[in-house]
Amino acid sequence: YLTFDDGPSKNITPQILETLEKEGIKATFFVLGSRVDLYPELLKQEYEAGHYIANHSYTHEYTEVYDSPEAVLDEFERTEKSIQEALENPEYHTCLFRFPGGSEGGKYKNVKSEAKKLLEENNIAYINWNALTRDAEGKPTAESLVEDLKATVGDKKRVVVLMHDTGTKQLTADTLPEVIEYLRDEGFIFKNFYDIMY
Repeated sequence: YLTFDDGPSKNITPQILETLEKEGIKATFFVLGSRVDLYPELLKQEYEAGHYIANHSYTHEYTEVYDSPEAVLDEFERTEKSIQEALENPEYHTCLFRFPGGSEGGKYKNVKSEAKKLLEENNIAYINWNALTRDAEGKPTAESLVEDLKATVGDKKRVVVLMHDTGTKQLTADTLPEVIEYLRDEGFIFKNFYDIMY
């Protein structure tokens, strides 16, 4: 499962979509409601290409998202509304949330713990990742992105790969073909969350 957080962005998302189309891969985009409001046409493009649209909060501002468990749910619902408006489909529900920073630990672990219960009560699943390129950490190079992916994939049989499609992630777009090639060479087949959720 290739997953992309924090988009859409006008310069990087189209490049990622082009690579995914060329490779015949359906990915999952964990979008921010604030970004969907800026680029509704890109969200529609992701959806129409068969990618799963999932929810990553409205603001991604930790102090706002994690103000309370109810704030987490509110951020989720605001993003759902933005997605529905962009798709012109009030029936679309992502049903899937990724906590900014992940659902475990950290400064807001108590709020996250309570928010998980609230999400479950509202039939909303949440998921983290178990492999990543570390494209959002420090100053990565093309080599470090692929090496970090290899190190975190290890000998796992199923991987949920975390990457980002924000406007500053040109390196992610540039190395995506190599990421895909490595995973294919390791024998992985690519799926998105429609295969699980529906």
